[in-house]
This record gives sequence, C-alpha cells and structure tokens, in this order.
Amino acid sequence: MHGSSPTSRSRRSDIPRILEPLREDLELVGVKYRQILSDASRESRDMVRHAARFNGKRLRPAMTCIAARLAGSGITSDVATVAAVVELIHTATLVHDDILDGAEVRRRVATLNTRWGDHAAVLVGDVLFSKAYRAAAYLQDPFASRYLSDVVAKVLEGEIHQDIAAHNPSLPESAYRQIIRGKTAALYEAAVTVGAHYGSGDEALKTALGRYGHHLGMAFQIVDDRLDLTGDEDTVGKSLGTDLNEGKMTLPTILWLAAKDAEEQPAARALIERAWQDPEAALELRRRLDSEGALDRTDAVAREEINEAMAALEALPKSPERDLLATIAGFVTSRTR
Repeated sequence: MHGSSPTSRSRRSDIPRILEPLREDLELVGVKYRQILSDASRESRDMVRHAARFNGKRLRPAMTCIAARLAGSGITSDVATVAAVVELIHTATLVHDDILDGAEVRRRVATLNTRWGDHAAVLVGDVLFSKAYRAAAYLQDPFASRYLSDVVAKVLEGEIHQDIAAHNPSLPESAYRQIIRGKTAALYEAAVTVGAHYGSGDEALKTALGRYGHHLGMAFQIVDDRLDLTGDEDTVGKSLGTDLNEGKMTLPTILWLAAKDAEEQPAARALIERAWQDPEAALELRRRLDSEGALDRTDAVAREEINEAMAALEALPKSPERDLLATIAGFVTSRTR
C-alpha cells in the first residue's frame, strides 16, 4: 500500500468496476433494501432515506451474493433479503458511529447528526436496526434472525470496548484486535456466512468463507484506521481525524509506541496524549508515524490479514466467484477511501 502511485491505487480500488459482475444481483438487493424501508413513517421518512445514501461500497451485500453463488443457489429472494439486512445493519452502525465520533460528513453528504441532531440520529439508527431484525424474522428459515442478533451484539460490544478503552495510551495490540474483531470483522464474517447458508452451502463452505470474511474485515478496519490519520477527506468522502479527537488508540499509534525503548516511552506517550487535545501535536504525531515507519508496519499487518483471507480461499474450488473474492481482498489493501 505505502508508496503506491495514485494512478495505480485508483485503478485497483475501482470498486464499482470490481463488482460489475454482480450488478444484477445487487440491483435485486437494492429492491429488497428499499422495500424493507418503504413503510417508514412520514415523520422519519426523510431521515431514513438520507441514511440509505450511506450504503456506498456495498461490499458486504456483494459478499453475501458471492457466497450464495459459491453455494450453488445464486441470488434467490431470501439471499437478496439477507444481503439487504446485512447492509441495513451496517448502515445503522454508521449512523451511530457518526454520532459517537461527532462526524459531519459521510459519503460526501452531511451526517444525520449534523442535519437533524444527535437525538434524532440515534433514533433513526434504532429504526434501521429494527427494520433489519423484522425482515430477518419474516424469513421462513430463522437462521438469519438468530445469528445476526448475536453478530449485532458483538458489533455493539466492540464499540463499547472501544469507548471504554479511549484515552488509554497503553492499550495493547491484543485489545485493539479484540475491538475491531467485534466492531468490524464480525459483520464481514456474517455477510458471507448468511450468503452461504441461504445458498444451501455446506459447513465446509461456511467455515472457509467465515475465515475469509473475518480476516478481510480485520484488514478493512486496519486500513480504515490508517486512513483516518493520513487520508484526504475529499478522497475518502467522510470526516477524518476523529480517532485522535476521540482519544482512540489505533494500530499505527500502538505500533509506533511499542517500538520505543523504555527511555523514549514517556515522551512518546505524552505526545499521544497531547495529540488528543492539540491539533499541532496531532500533526507532529502523524508526521512521526510516517517518518518512523509505523504506517509501513501497519500496512504490513493489513497485508498479513489479507494473506490469511486469501489462504482461506484455497479451500474453495477455482471459480469466477473465488477470483472475485480475491479481487475484493486486493481492493481492501489498496483503497484510498
């Protein structure tokens, strides 16, 4: 990732092009998504529609569709529904994340909390969760309703863990990994698991795809945390710098601090703590993360996660769908937004 030219990066991370083979599948998912939200009350309709604009990359529902294809069924009504449910859950978490982070922009439009305030945004996020649960509950097979309820609990517990761990410069990498395993990787794993299940896949397929989804999600969040420190808001399309503002310890800072010897540790911790409050200190910290190799080490960890995801794919027979999952993995480590 580090050192790639802007041209090569944009070519590799053209996600609409990558997902073009799934265009018809994703159109069906979009129909289901809109149907699930179609009975929003008059009072909440504008806010719900605004939140629906946040489902940009559509990676998770795409992965659900690919998993169903690998299982043999392809896109059925139930597969389209669970893909839409996964995306609704993701959208709800974005709405709540923006409130917690005080973010002003998401997908290049104002966040709900910016337009309607925190109280209304919290309730809209809850509405999205409830509609996702209801859509899953109406499926004849109850797997999604039960399984995704557990997944959402993991996501929310990951967010709680992150909030409790804020402003702790001594947060170990193991705790960081536990946080992102819950808040991000769990939903990526769920996306392929429900796709394989409703595509009538066997347990071996679910296991291989679940491992792929887990490691892909871990890499995605690591890259996201790196972009929050070093990305360009116009390119990324959302508010950046929120991790430092919220006192979150993410992998670049954890690795930078861990590389310091005992004599350097107090000054390094002091800089991190100042960066949570002082924009000038934040700029200095970002510069040192780059110049002292922490960003490169972060990129290497993300690549390690992607290598694990690719290894999981080796358990699957060769197919265009397996190749597409490999291409998505390449996107995650090359993306600039």
